[in-house]
Amino acid sequence: MYEYDVSKSNMWREVHEQPEIIRHVIDVNLPIIENICKEVDNRNISKVLLVGRGSSEHALLVGKYAFEIYTDKLTSMAYPSIITLLDGKLDLSDVLTIGVSQCGEAKDVYTVLEKCQNQGGIAVSVTNEHECLMRNVGNYYINCECGKETSFTAAKSYMSQMVITLLFAAVLSHDEKVLEQIKKAPDIIEQSLCKNIEEQVKKSVPLFRNVQDILLLGRGFSYAVANETELKIMEASYTNAKAYSSCDYPHGPIATTNRFIPVIFFLTDEKTNDSTIKLVEKIKKDFSVSTLVVTNNEKYITMANEAVLLPKEAEGVAGVFGMVVFSQLFACLLSLARGYNPDEPIGLSKTTVTF
Repeated sequence: MYEYDVSKSNMWREVHEQPEIIRHVIDVNLPIIENICKEVDNRNISKVLLVGRGSSEHALLVGKYAFEIYTDKLTSMAYPSIITLLDGKLDLSDVLTIGVSQCGEAKDVYTVLEKCQNQGGIAVSVTNEHECLMRNVGNYYINCECGKETSFTAAKSYMSQMVITLLFAAVLSHDEKVLEQIKKAPDIIEQSLCKNIEEQVKKSVPLFRNVQDILLLGRGFSYAVANETELKIMEASYTNAKAYSSCDYPHGPIATTNRFIPVIFFLTDEKTNDSTIKLVEKIKKDFSVSTLVVTNNEKYITMANEAVLLPKEAEGVAGVFGMVVFSQLFACLLSLARGYNPDEPIGLSKTTVTF
């Protein structure tokens, strides 16, 4: 097996800090979120707007699924330019708007939150930095509570943002079972960082080490996580990656499939697994592609050339925690295997300002 020197990687270290960090995130922020949700309920707010960029947007995409599955609230992902550049006429007076930025300097996210607050909506600013632009906007402020992130490739801040967004959806669902699923996050993350799973990830990397492109497939929560997997692979190892919903891919993109593009597919939700399984079986038959399956169910591990078996508890919404850990480990190891530094991607800044 290829030998990986992870001893100097800040990303690797911060990935492994996540169990305790997420316990702290939940302990500190759940009471704050419960208080905000009381106002949402009292005002009968029926719409949610989620705004972020990069990894923050991907964390919110997981939340969008949760909001619309577990609550009755129509939830949208914001396109900030509608407000910042195009003079959009949006009425946010009866909207819960959650804006997320690791550094807190996202001027476009700030502007959307400011519009919501000025119109009388409920604006929530979420950052990891206490002293930042976004600390000065919104009806409420939440800190990610994950500490300073030294790796430029966001890991623990993304996980924290995702958990915070899921807590909002869980509390507003008024379903204790949903909330208990989110509270499992620290334990599932810890189990997903066990030596056995790390070795499975390491064993899978050589299949992808020398390729130019990687395809990622999933549906529902797994598609949402696949978007972050895509980003992590690209910024850490300079490998082209593309995530598709397993129901979108057959509508055109499948024409680009070829045996030189290996596929990673996620199976962690029995409600959505079937469509992904059928698609993977088709492209394996038609194009002889190499595959890696990431799943929590032993019965699927023989479907692919390589497999990563997550904890059984990583099912449905709780599956996101295991999938994210896989994505982080995989991106870090692929970067090292290709001779790069996952902590300092070329051209990437920890503070990126757009408007």
